[in-house]
Amino acid sequence: MMKVAKALHLIGVAMFFGSILGHITAGLVPGAQEDPHTALVVRQGIDAATAYLTLPGLILLVAAGILMIAKDRVPVFKIRWLMLHVVFGLLIAFNGAFLLYPTGQEMLGIAAQLGSGAASWEALDALGGREAAFGAVNVTLCVAAIILAVFKPGLKRAGA
Repeated sequence: MMKVAKALHLIGVAMFFGSILGHITAGLVPGAQEDPHTALVVRQGIDAATAYLTLPGLILLVAAGILMIAKDRVPVFKIRWLMLHVVFGLLIAFNGAFLLYPTGQEMLGIAAQLGSGAASWEALDALGGREAAFGAVNVTLCVAAIILAVFKPGLKRAGA
């Protein structure tokens, strides 16, 4: 059971983190900053990736992580690297669900209105800056969480 949970956790990480890198790449599509149709297609692609990769990946990795901790009855608050790993995971989930996802939805709505002139490029750019900042935080936290899980620094128990 533990091997299955670890495999599911890694699949969730790949789905989640890989889709984030895909979102970044999609934003680099030529014309996405000048052509309303291209901007809309890019935002629709990012929205689809969010729905089918990012959010399911996040749910899978969190659920598998909880399963691994529960199955082995790991004392999370006594293992410093794991406690920090869990905190980073919670921050990533919060940032993704409550900051990045709504920002992406707003950007999709604005991109849909660009062609008709009902929205401005400035509005899309402002949200893009917010998305880039929140996204950079999540990428940094993801990399830090992965490094913690791989190297497991300071395995001494807290307070020991």
